[in-house]
Amino acid sequence: MKRWFSVIVISIFAMAAVSLVVIQLVQARRTFSISDNMFNVSVSTAMDEVIRQLNGGELQPEHQEAAVFHYQDLDSLVTEELILVGIDLRPVVGIYDGSQGSFLYTSDPRKEMLLKESPYRYSFQPIGVVSSNQFFVILAFPRSPFPQVDSILYLYMSLFLVVVIAVLFLISVRTVANQRRLDKMKNEFISNMTHEIKTPLSTISLACEMLQDNTVAQDVDSRANFVGIIADENARMRLLVETILQSSKMSNSNYHLNPTEVDVNKLVEHVSKSFRLTLEGRGGQMETHLDAAPSTLFADELHLTNLIYNLVDNGIKYSTGAPHIIVSTSRNHHHFLISVQDHGIGIPKADQKHVFEKFYRVSTGNVHNVKGFGIGLNYVAQVVRLHHGSISLESEVGKGTTFTVSLPI
Repeated sequence: MKRWFSVIVISIFAMAAVSLVVIQLVQARRTFSISDNMFNVSVSTAMDEVIRQLNGGELQPEHQEAAVFHYQDLDSLVTEELILVGIDLRPVVGIYDGSQGSFLYTSDPRKEMLLKESPYRYSFQPIGVVSSNQFFVILAFPRSPFPQVDSILYLYMSLFLVVVIAVLFLISVRTVANQRRLDKMKNEFISNMTHEIKTPLSTISLACEMLQDNTVAQDVDSRANFVGIIADENARMRLLVETILQSSKMSNSNYHLNPTEVDVNKLVEHVSKSFRLTLEGRGGQMETHLDAAPSTLFADELHLTNLIYNLVDNGIKYSTGAPHIIVSTSRNHHHFLISVQDHGIGIPKADQKHVFEKFYRVSTGNVHNVKGFGIGLNYVAQVVRLHHGSISLESEVGKGTTFTVSLPI
């Protein structure tokens, strides 16, 4: 996926998500306002009836001069009238003497401050009370009305859904990008594989043509040379096919190793001998520091050999000039360590976290003669995983790379 297209798509989605959130906030604010107005109207309607009954003398004071009312009856009356208008909330009720600045009664003495600040204040003058004082019935609701709570929950649910959609969108974009990247690596793999197989096929074809020449066929040395070339190229193709098949098999979760007691130092020596001609042809060298003692390990000999072979081959391929490879073995109380160091072109920081992915190949800059499928290091990582070990790398561009394999003893 092109970068500019991804930026445009993400920007459009971000603007749409922000717009949706703003709309929800505006709608929630309007809902809060409407709910408050409806609630206030309902409370006023209920209290009009309560005040009518108080002013009508339906709740007579026990002592005319003291203006002490049947407060429990007043609480019940307020609650009943609120229920009739659809408010199922029990408020704190207070009788306030405005002239004296004190409460004659509160249903909850701890809420006097809340009552003083409450906007739900209703004036009345009970019949039979001869006083110039102004009395008020004050209500205070200890918690938010239900309509507001519903609106808040609605807002939170909307924001939650926006977040979920955003996460799913980002996951989808990332998945599409990964699929396109894998498709690109797959195409590169097919191209590399085709090129890699065509080369030995062309060499074998040429050798066969030369052998069909009677002059060459009668020359024992020439015939032996061309037969050797055919055998080498055949072995090369077999190794390529085997590497691909083994990598495919090891991706299966049911794949199992065949562990035996293996002398790792001897494996390293065997691998180093197989690269001797290659290194001599390029004027390079391989050092071995076999410090592991004892050097035996319970592992799959075939795959462990291929692991070392791939790491050394990788170091040689990505070395300019004369390759210099150092293979070391050591061990501690719990792990057997195998280290392969080269002095090649190195791996950029951005590529280091991807080198163990299947089909991934590091860009080689001006080096154009590096061949491969991008499965060598992935195969190494799978072998290490099946042995319940770990692999790490240290690399600096222009100075080389060191791979360290740690396998449990």
